[in-house]
Amino acid sequence: MRQSRSVLAPQALALSLLVAGAMPVGAQAQADAPAQVAIAAQPLGQALNTLAQQTGLQLLYAPAVVAGKQAPAVSGSMAPRQALAQLLAGSGLVVVPQGRALVIKPAEAAAPQTGAETTLAPVTVQADALRESASGPVGGFVARRSATATKTDTPLSETPMSVTVVPREQIVAQGADSLDQALEYSASIMPLQGGAMRHVGTGFTVRGFNVTGAAPLYLNGARFPINSLSGAVEPYAYERVEVLKGPASILYGQAAPGGVFNLVSKRPTDEPLREVELQLGSWNKKQIAADVSDKLTEDGRMRYRLTALARDADGMIDEMRNDRLSLSAAIDWKLTPDTELTLLANLNKSRANYDVGKPLDGSLLPNPYGRIGRSTFLGEPGFDHFDVKGATLGYLLEQRLNAQWRFKQNLLAYDHKADNAYAGVQARVDAANPRMVDRYGLTRLDKDRGWGVDNQLIGQLAHGRFEHTLLLGLDWAQTRFARRQEFGSMPAIDVFNPVYGAQPSLNAPAYSKEAMRQVGVYVQDQIKYDQRWVLMLGGRYDRARSDLISDDIVENSHAFTPRVGVMYLMDNGLSPYYSYSRSFQPSSGMDFNGRTFKPTTGKQHEIGLKYEPKGMDASVTLAAYEIKQQNVLTSDPDHVGFLQQTGEVRSRGLELEGRAQIKRQWDVVVALSTTDAKVTRSSTGNQGTTPVSVPRNMASLWADYRVDALPGLSLGAGVRHVGWQEIDRMRMPTYTLLDAAVRYQYQQWQFALNVKNLADKTYLSACTGVCLYGDARNVTLTARVNW
Repeated sequence: MRQSRSVLAPQALALSLLVAGAMPVGAQAQADAPAQVAIAAQPLGQALNTLAQQTGLQLLYAPAVVAGKQAPAVSGSMAPRQALAQLLAGSGLVVVPQGRALVIKPAEAAAPQTGAETTLAPVTVQADALRESASGPVGGFVARRSATATKTDTPLSETPMSVTVVPREQIVAQGADSLDQALEYSASIMPLQGGAMRHVGTGFTVRGFNVTGAAPLYLNGARFPINSLSGAVEPYAYERVEVLKGPASILYGQAAPGGVFNLVSKRPTDEPLREVELQLGSWNKKQIAADVSDKLTEDGRMRYRLTALARDADGMIDEMRNDRLSLSAAIDWKLTPDTELTLLANLNKSRANYDVGKPLDGSLLPNPYGRIGRSTFLGEPGFDHFDVKGATLGYLLEQRLNAQWRFKQNLLAYDHKADNAYAGVQARVDAANPRMVDRYGLTRLDKDRGWGVDNQLIGQLAHGRFEHTLLLGLDWAQTRFARRQEFGSMPAIDVFNPVYGAQPSLNAPAYSKEAMRQVGVYVQDQIKYDQRWVLMLGGRYDRARSDLISDDIVENSHAFTPRVGVMYLMDNGLSPYYSYSRSFQPSSGMDFNGRTFKPTTGKQHEIGLKYEPKGMDASVTLAAYEIKQQNVLTSDPDHVGFLQQTGEVRSRGLELEGRAQIKRQWDVVVALSTTDAKVTRSSTGNQGTTPVSVPRNMASLWADYRVDALPGLSLGAGVRHVGWQEIDRMRMPTYTLLDAAVRYQYQQWQFALNVKNLADKTYLSACTGVCLYGDARNVTLTARVNW
């Protein structure tokens, strides 16, 4: 067969493919098999992606070929190639079969020349690897690539450690409106306070360790100033939520041993995007959101994306508020063929207040007057508030130096203010009158500003049967934190019949200031041998300085943190692995002798097995680990009011996490974990106890089903089980919750009904001194339009 001069070069092709539930078949047979199709009117490129997901077609096309073209709505039971023909009608494009794929190209390019047959040069690619990037959207529930564990765009199947990736489609399908809801179908991840504080803060335990506080979240790999006291994260602004489990100081410097969270921002799209979303829900929720992207210049070298959200809502607890305004902007600028700059900015403002919880008596423990109502508010209306204003500004710069090397720089600056006050309750009621509980008052004004920059030099090298991805990095960060705090007494309150209007008696304000600087240098080599063995080697050296200005204390710390991982890639999709990693985290304060505390350190051994079956859109990770954290602060038994560094916490666990698309109709997410976390050394006699917010067992299953008989209709259901948690050697009851969803796609419209805690179960989600109830039944109705 002669090759026509109208051959389409392989490197010009972009691949849109999501193979689901079966081994690949020939393009002709697959295109003839009837399938249920429900595609809204939208840009052609997006429509082709959706068709590939719903039918399993392998489609090849050049980005320029579909740019600027619109596709009509297509729905019904039909042969996939019939649906493809309807999408391409009037576009000037035709389909040319090539092996098991279908190539989309301009009609004039497809016309054969006299005496010649039109064929294409063979295209040998890894389908999902080309379709997805670590910073872009995921086609479905199953992510293939991530940069969170390596700071390089790496297949998850070649990453010898456990990484959870929750893509945008899963967040939307499950109706998650907070970070903890986005992660509630994940293994070994538990929100602090069981998620009861989700609207005022972001905090989690991972693998038995609290990972917030001094180790915040990360935004596109840069340190993000959000912790358990500084406001909530709005998931609508993000493309992915990712969690690297286990010590991560090799790349991120100071961090808790449980892991790190990385949020991946929405970026400008190649094709115009217009979306408006309206929501009504329980507790008087009213929300509107919009997502818009387009090019700024005719040649498309500059593109923008704006994401906005406004919410007015109450909460499950009486007198609670959950109001929020958020605006995110991104601009991509292709300065030269080798230079790209992405500018990112966010403004947010929220008004909410704490759920101050319930005393143990009447929630976890009996009370002679009965059980305290889950919606009862024990704070003070008019006094309690949590107001947050914040802004971030940053950029991502990438410069290709030559065919092997490129330079990346990631900068993020922030300015953040949190003004909050609450009337807290004591853990136990008055023994003489169990209806009453003592309270205290607290006001706090926090100001936090700073910046950080991460410089990376990345090289792709090969010699013989070895391939290397080298990473050399230098990062530094500076922050300044100031707090004004007042503490005092507040009149007691009747927990069964609260009467409000009391005023606190507060002490004189206390002021504190802290300045922090950190510099780290790191190196990493990802080695691949013979397309079978993966070896990851790396190390990092950090120096950190903390100035407690208000106490005239200077703390200097330094640490070296290595990491090693090895993995073997089998033909059947199985990949066993082992990794060892360490962490460090500075500790503030001094002991009785005036010595500043050393950083806490952590080390982890992890063995696991990853499975990506050939011909299926599926990914499964099984992992077993042991983490030890040392130099933990504990009370000094010889000097009351002082601390010493003699504590140790050990956590062992087993976890399974999997995602799959089955037969183009089912999307399934499953997670199982068991965590044995114990205090192994302490001076306070609490050896053998389990840290708070660490369930012994967790299990969850979510299934999404597209109904063949009713095109456009999808049904979803989920179950979540949380095992016992410990507080002061007492065990909290386990609980199991049901969730459900119904979605209907009609042309460019999508309507969704999401219900969390379908059975309206009353349960305690956390006891951390006081106890907090989990959410009652929560219903959300969504209308979304794309055009």
